[in-house]
Amino acid sequence: MTASARDRIMASVRDGLLRAVLPDATADRAGRWEPPAQVPPREVLVDQFSRTLAALTGHVHRAATATEAADIVIGVAAAHGAASCLSWGDEHLGCPGLLSLLAARGLARVTYEMSGDSVERGRTAHDVGRVDLGLTGAHAALADSGAIVLVCGPGRGRLASLLPPIHVAIVSERRMWPALPALVQAEPGLLDAGSNVVVVAGPSRTADIEMTLTHGVHGPKHVHVILVP
Repeated sequence: MTASARDRIMASVRDGLLRAVLPDATADRAGRWEPPAQVPPREVLVDQFSRTLAALTGHVHRAATATEAADIVIGVAAAHGAASCLSWGDEHLGCPGLLSLLAARGLARVTYEMSGDSVERGRTAHDVGRVDLGLTGAHAALADSGAIVLVCGPGRGRLASLLPPIHVAIVSERRMWPALPALVQAEPGLLDAGSNVVVVAGPSRTADIEMTLTHGVHGPKHVHVILVP
């Protein structure tokens, strides 16, 4: 029987694991990240972030005001036929007044509360699962990977970034970092800052099914990042 492409790939992975060795490390350098001698200007980081996220099929927008941000969100919603959204609280979006502007433009915010009862949780998940757009803030953006860092907690629910097929995130350009190690080095308590910390690099994608790349299987199919001052 002729081996399938999958069989050949898995065999190559198994063989590689048998031969693989970890690079040498010393006690004083294991896991240490060396920052660049000079951090690039913010505009350079923004450009790098935009290009990298675009390569991951994400979209970057820039807005100077809440009104401009609202215009972008409404445009994204209209393009995908979304009439409502799951959203973080206004105080966590990093763009004061945005939810009011969206409501005035007809984009309703769907609120929810997850119950401890499994049946009720199922009903709630079914209801919010019909919402097409999720709107969140972001703790930081990473220029080298085109990723955003979400710190979830009260008023910053995980479902808004995971369940809807469209995710719109708002992040300040002042929170642009060269790379994740730079952020963690500057904020060592980051992982304790919320109930969940997620690094999102573009739309969800997988090639588990017959080695065919598919978007939106484990999360949003479309990701838009709005950069604000």
